[in-house]
Amino acid sequence: MTVTVIRKNIAGPTIGLLGLAVMSLATGCASRPYPKGGDGQPGMVIFIPFILANEVALYAIEKKKQTAAEAHEAELLSQVHRFKELRTLAVKGDAAIQCELAFCYLRGRGAIRDVRQATFWFQQSARQGFAEAQNELGLCYYNEIGVRRDDIEACAWWSLAAPSHEQARASLVYVEANTENRLTKEAFAAFRTSVRQRAVEIKLP
Repeated sequence: MTVTVIRKNIAGPTIGLLGLAVMSLATGCASRPYPKGGDGQPGMVIFIPFILANEVALYAIEKKKQTAAEAHEAELLSQVHRFKELRTLAVKGDAAIQCELAFCYLRGRGAIRDVRQATFWFQQSARQGFAEAQNELGLCYYNEIGVRRDDIEACAWWSLAAPSHEQARASLVYVEANTENRLTKEAFAAFRTSVRQRAVEIKLP
């Protein structure tokens, strides 16, 4: 079964290469016009199947490239349409929509990449308790994406998302462990207290 699939995939290019090779031997240059036959060239008719096979193979390759390009263009247009739709809907306050819009800005999907806009919409969504946005906002603060680095702020957002978001929980554990290793016992206790206080402040209406 595997052999059949491989042969199917390489048949076109293989025939095309064979055709080019035969034409090169027959004409000296595969890219120049094919001989039309006639007086003095009675044997050239035997190369017609190879020439046709070459043309079919090259056409298939070009068609595949064209189809891929058209699919890519369609995907880009779809992303632009979705971005415009999200931008209209986000102002109505839906947390999931706001988070999706933030990802569009963060990844340049359907829009020019804008990390400040990304963090703004993550904040709008995160303040409504949307765990995915809370996790991403923590990453923004920790990695200094669109905002200044702030480990306390990052951990506060992760602590809010942690009960329902595995990555936020793992990030919180990782950063707290690293912080504990580089601080004194008293300083680390103060750090954790600051994280808890900030998380409470965020949750307040």
